[in-house]
Amino acid sequence: MDLEAVSVASGWPLSVLGDASKSPIIARDVAEFLDFVCHGSHARGQMCVLAEGIDRLNLSASAPENLLQACASKLSAADAVLEAIDQDDEGAEVDCLDGQLYWWPAGERHREEVLGGDMRSKLLRFREFSASEVGSYVAELKRSRRCPHPSSGEHTDTLTTADVKDLCPQLPLFDRGHAFVGAANAGICLHVDQAWWSNIAKNFLGHKIVAVWGPDSDVLKTCGGELFRRPLSAVQERALSTARSVALLRPKDVASFSGGLPHATLVVGSELNLTFYESFLNWNCENLELLLKGARRSRDQAWWQNNMSAGHLKTVLEDIRRVAANERTRSVETEAFWQALCARQPDAVAAPDPDAGRRARGGLLEIAHNFGRKQDLQTISVDVRVQCTGNEEVGDFETPEQNGSAHSSHLTQARSLQA
Repeated sequence: MDLEAVSVASGWPLSVLGDASKSPIIARDVAEFLDFVCHGSHARGQMCVLAEGIDRLNLSASAPENLLQACASKLSAADAVLEAIDQDDEGAEVDCLDGQLYWWPAGERHREEVLGGDMRSKLLRFREFSASEVGSYVAELKRSRRCPHPSSGEHTDTLTTADVKDLCPQLPLFDRGHAFVGAANAGICLHVDQAWWSNIAKNFLGHKIVAVWGPDSDVLKTCGGELFRRPLSAVQERALSTARSVALLRPKDVASFSGGLPHATLVVGSELNLTFYESFLNWNCENLELLLKGARRSRDQAWWQNNMSAGHLKTVLEDIRRVAANERTRSVETEAFWQALCARQPDAVAAPDPDAGRRARGGLLEIAHNFGRKQDLQTISVDVRVQCTGNEEVGDFETPEQNGSAHSSHLTQARSLQA
C-alpha cells in the first residue's frame, strides 16, 4: 500500500503520513537496528524501523504456523484465532490460549471487551453475538500456562520460539511479549503502557500505521482510550498533527519505540494483521528516567494511562536492580546506568547474581557502543546522574495500592457477553 491508499483507508491525513519530520529512523542494517534497541534513547518519541526485519533477523519461523495460516486465510481476528485453536488437534503450538478480545460498536471510538471464560469461549460468544460488520481485535494473545522456552529454558507464556531478545546482549529488562491480531479499522487505542518501557513490534502479516507522541504531549487528555479510525474527529486530526513519529509498518517490518509515551495503531488494508510485541528496558539513562517517572503514577486512573499493580511493579524494579548490579562493571554505559539508578533510588544496591555468568549473552553480533568521551568511570557516572535526575526530588518506588482495574473499559454492552 502507498501512503495515499493508507490515507483513504484510515482517514489519517496524508499531510501527517507523508510528513518527513515525523518519519521514523530507517535502520540501514541489523546492527543499526539492534544498536537503537540496546543503547538508543526512546524517551522523546523516537521510532526505528527495520524494513523486512523479520527475515533479516532470522525470525521468519518463530511464530506458530497454525496462527500464521489462520490469519492469512481469514478476514476476522476472532475467526482466525478460533480456527488456529480448533486446528491444533495435537495440542502443540496454540493450545490453551489466553488473551483479551475487543470490539467497537458502530460509530464508537472507545472499545468494548468480551469478558468471562477461556479464550475459545469468548471467541464463540462474540461470533454468535456480533454482526458480520463488527470488527474484532485480539490483544495480548499468549499461552494460558507458562512453559520452558525452546532456546533459553526460561518459563514464559509467549507463543514465539525466537525473539529479538535472543539477538541482544544482557539488558536490564526484556519480556518476550504477546501477539495482537486485527482486521482493517481495528487497532490499539491511544494509551501509554502500564510500565513505561520500550517496545519491539514484529509485524508478521498485514499493514499497520503507528503514531507515537512526545513526552510533553497532552493528547491523553483529549483522545485517551480512543481508536483513531475513520471518520476522524477534528480533535483526533489535530492530535495526529502533533505526533512525534508516524510510520506505516508493512509485512515483515520490525519497529521499536517507547510504550511509555502516548501511542496508537490502526490496521489498514484487506489482510488481517498479526504483530508480536516484546517489551524491554535498555541501558540508556533517558529510558530509565522515563520508566521511573511512570512508576510514580497513581493507580486510580482510566485504563489508557493507569499504572501496573504494586506487586508486579515491585518485581519489575527488583529485576532491573539485580541485573544492573550484576552488569555494572561490563562497560562505561552499564556503570553509568547503575549510578543513575542508585541516584534515583538510594536502596537500589542489590547482591550480584552468582549465576549471572552462565546467562546467554550471544546473538547475531556483538554490539560495540561508544557511550561518551574516554573519561574515568567516576566522572561519567556523576555526569549521567545529574543528567538523569534533574531537579526532581528522589522518591521511593513504592506507590499506593491499586484502586481500579488496569483494564477498565466501556463495558455497557460487553457485559451481555459475560459467561
